Amino acid sequence: MSAPPPPGLVIPVPPNIGQIAASQLIGSLLNFCLYGVMAVQVYVYRLSFPNDKPAIKWMVYSIFLVETVMTTLNGYDMYKWFAEGFGNIVAFGAPGISPFYTPFMGGVMALVVQSFFCYRIYIIKRQAWPLCIFIGLVSLLQCAGGMGGGIAALLAVNEVHDQVRTIFVYSWLIGDMVADIFIAGTMSYLLMSASRQQHKQTNDIVKRIVRLTIETNVASTGVAILSLILFFGTPNTTYFICPTMVLAKLYANTLLVTFNNRAFIHQTGGTTAHSSSVNDSYAPRGSRATASRKSLPFSAGLGLDSGTDTFTSTYNGKVTVTQHSMTASDTYDLGRLPDSHKPSHL
Repeated sequence: MSAPPPPGLVIPVPPNIGQIAASQLIGSLLNFCLYGVMAVQVYVYRLSFPNDKPAIKWMVYSIFLVETVMTTLNGYDMYKWFAEGFGNIVAFGAPGISPFYTPFMGGVMALVVQSFFCYRIYIIKRQAWPLCIFIGLVSLLQCAGGMGGGIAALLAVNEVHDQVRTIFVYSWLIGDMVADIFIAGTMSYLLMSASRQQHKQTNDIVKRIVRLTIETNVASTGVAILSLILFFGTPNTTYFICPTMVLAKLYANTLLVTFNNRAFIHQTGGTTAHSSSVNDSYAPRGSRATASRKSLPFSAGLGLDSGTDTFTSTYNGKVTVTQHSMTASDTYDLGRLPDSHKPSHL
């Protein structure tokens, strides 16, 4: 490793400083933007689902707190890079705290979100548990790669650590990509297969869930692939840093969008559950007592309440009252679609 420059020596700013600094600058700005999006998502979640289970609330608010800390650390690094160290190429070359909130916490955030989707797959079809284990192992591998890459980047920079860090980065990004592809493909296949013989209302809801699953996973998969291409195709540059800085925020927003999507599906899913247009005189008394509830657990594949919920809806001019019961293990019966594809009403 080359010796540091003597004190007081000013290194001139290289002519390609824009190419060197642009990745950290753009990545940090995108990081702040996605944090704002996530703050709005948390606010919408707080207003829409105040009766969610404590475990779900703790997960949402804990992720928001961790992302707040990570964004604060990113702001501190920006101050060091572009304010206090302005014009100092040596100070700009220091990694600062970025290895902690980029690969380290990025891998942990991906593990949390991918584990949640593994749980959803298990709820939809319990016979798919081997695939859930495979996705979970891949997610653990990417998390280990991200944590290892972050630790290696914080250590002294030399050839040995560079080789180790390269292996960790490949494990992190390739693991992200593989896990997201399997999650999107598996959930789409299971949901579409189970809804082939359902009525139109159920099909519309399932299509919305499938579309959301594909869109959210494609976003994180695309960023991971872009990071991998830049890391492999443009060595000795900092281009790959920009997309990797936003991975953690993408995963956090993916989880929150999945939770908040229940409200939009309930409003536009083609049903009139909990609507004033339903004549309560045709429904049992139990449905009136719970008519004010506005959660649709099927869209998240989670049991979000305890006890038994009663939903009243209309279909082809008929009033349908369906009771959804949860087991002690917090699984939702409708989230576990039957293999025989029997018609059911939401």
